[in-house]
Amino acid sequence: MYVDNTGTLPEWIEDIGRFFGGAIITLSTIVLTATTVLLLLIPGAASIPLFTLNMAAYGSMLMLSPFSGKIKSDMRNIGWNPFNDDESLVLSSSNISFYKSVFVIRYGGKSTIGGGISFLVIGIGRGETRLSTVRHEYGHHKQQRLLGLGLYTPVVAIPSLISAATSSNNTHSNRWYEKWATNWGNRGFIWW
Repeated sequence: MYVDNTGTLPEWIEDIGRFFGGAIITLSTIVLTATTVLLLLIPGAASIPLFTLNMAAYGSMLMLSPFSGKIKSDMRNIGWNPFNDDESLVLSSSNISFYKSVFVIRYGGKSTIGGGISFLVIGIGRGETRLSTVRHEYGHHKQQRLLGLGLYTPVVAIPSLISAATSSNNTHSNRWYEKWATNWGNRGFIWW
């Protein structure tokens, strides 16, 4: 009979727990997201489906972690905590992370120019090294929660994409919606 003197569970048992726990989280949050999806369009109410959608991503990452060493490493990096508030841990991830309950996807190659995008989830370029970019994109996520996607998309998202593609970085970062995102991103973990 095997007795574990270290007091830790074997990894395969932890993997089984993560898989089934992730399945419960994923299924329940998918149901909640589906039943609240129209709230995405309503200012203020968009917070509910945005949160449940990101928690569905969290459950999915728990389920996938036993089958992907990269996902498992990235999730270990944040201590399996979807409410991680350390920007440096987000930037040190390979493929995925979570920042203040928002799913973060790393895109592009290591040579990809930095920057990010925020629409439902946050995308951060693999070449990004600035902690402020993570906070800024989280500020855009807060704008989505406040405005709802019905207002956020035409008022912030589309002008921001056009500005990022056509303006110098200094001009882009001085636009009112970008300053607003930076200001809110720097405020910490507050709902608004």
